[in-house]
Amino acid sequence: MDPRLQAFLEAADRAVRFQLQHQQPDGSFIWDDEIRDAYHKQPYSWGIAGRLPEAHRLLNWVKANTLQDDGSLRDYNGDVYKHSWFFQGCHRLGRFDLSHPVMHWLMAQQKSCGGLPHFAADDRLRALATAWVGVSALYFGRLDVAEKSAQWCVGLLDQPDDGRFYFQTTLDGALLTEEMDPNAQFIDYAQPNQAYWEIGLPWMLMGRLYQATGYQRWLQYAEQFFVLQRSCAADNFGNVGSGKSSLAASIHFLNTQDARARDAAIAFGEFLLATQHPEGGWRGDSEPDTLLIYIDHAAEYTIWLREMVGLLGSVG
Repeated sequence: MDPRLQAFLEAADRAVRFQLQHQQPDGSFIWDDEIRDAYHKQPYSWGIAGRLPEAHRLLNWVKANTLQDDGSLRDYNGDVYKHSWFFQGCHRLGRFDLSHPVMHWLMAQQKSCGGLPHFAADDRLRALATAWVGVSALYFGRLDVAEKSAQWCVGLLDQPDDGRFYFQTTLDGALLTEEMDPNAQFIDYAQPNQAYWEIGLPWMLMGRLYQATGYQRWLQYAEQFFVLQRSCAADNFGNVGSGKSSLAASIHFLNTQDARARDAAIAFGEFLLATQHPEGGWRGDSEPDTLLIYIDHAAEYTIWLREMVGLLGSVG
């Protein structure tokens, strides 16, 4: 194995061991009574690392304590993004007793234009939630839901300002710009430390849809999102917010053998090696110095590192 990929695996192992220190005797992942929704990434993170008993113990606890009749999780306050994380971890582990009800709740949040809100009660739709639910729908075998999500994301390619990427719409799919709402959110291509995942997740969804269908249009859209990612500041693959884009890059490399995508993913992995804290977690310079941040990044980066090793290591 390429020594860089081996180093990525070792960093991922440290991150998993760090997380598992905080699993509770009853299987839960609530180390602080004030933080009751921080386990959304752990089923995926622990499952991909082969820590199956710990993952299933957590899921047993969730089923007994937090799963609601409508398929949502108590204390998540309708957070579509976190529910989608949780679904993917459960479904990959074969815990259909949890993944099916959660996914049915998620699909009920999709609007007629194809987009989804970050929180169910929000008055705007967002790339973060829409693309991640689209990926989840592919795991669930609902190509129709995934394609509706993707078509909403494709609409984001039509931007009114060459220097910005707006990533929210109204509930009927109209792009939200500052002219419409002074609080409209966007990526500024000229500035570092941006919300790169708002491009990375749609890019990932396009790559996954190309894999699922073989239709060239999805690969062409993936190429367009890759162009946008490369238009961002120099830290576009060297930032705590670059992880989702790194997996999108790995998928793009698998689909196209474009060395630029491989090199981008490797750059993010090397960024993680250089910034991992000794105990196994990560924190960006501008983020709060709290245990939650270190744990959340440890969970997510375990996934990206292992997925990257698998995809990049499979080609050449």
